[in-house]
Amino acid sequence: MELVVRPAEADDATGLLQLLMQLQNESSTFMVANDLSAVDGVTEADNIEYLQTTTNNIILVMADEQANLYGVISAAAIPGQPRVAEIGVAVLEKYQGHGFAQILLEELLLWAHDFSSIEKLVLTVQAQNLPAIHIYEKYGFTKITASTTQILNIRREKVTAFDMERVVEK
Repeated sequence: MELVVRPAEADDATGLLQLLMQLQNESSTFMVANDLSAVDGVTEADNIEYLQTTTNNIILVMADEQANLYGVISAAAIPGQPRVAEIGVAVLEKYQGHGFAQILLEELLLWAHDFSSIEKLVLTVQAQNLPAIHIYEKYGFTKITASTTQILNIRREKVTAFDMERVVEK
């Protein structure tokens, strides 16, 4: 099986929604801001097409030749701060530990450096998610001082989380 990382396309909409739902069901550390059951394939296709035309938003997917999706990474500009993007990355549980998240992150960093108008990337990570923290630190993200907070995870449990950031070098 050969996997590639590529920008999401409108044709990926249904598969991307299914991937996001599966990721949400598999993990208490992966959260999506919107109610996925309220988003249909047509709306998601429109969202993908719009995001991919901007210089401060992107969705990259890890896919095989049949367009099956194994992981996703996104950068979304923060409202009112168009040069700062929040990122999120997730890989199907079955494929974790194979370096897929790192590959996705490397591709996102290349996009941020070479093609985006982004100056800073930020993210929120649960303190218990040590593998993710390790990866983020490996790629130059640092904890934002005094950003520790309590959030509700997908299972409505209170967990400690904090923010990390990385300046995009141009």
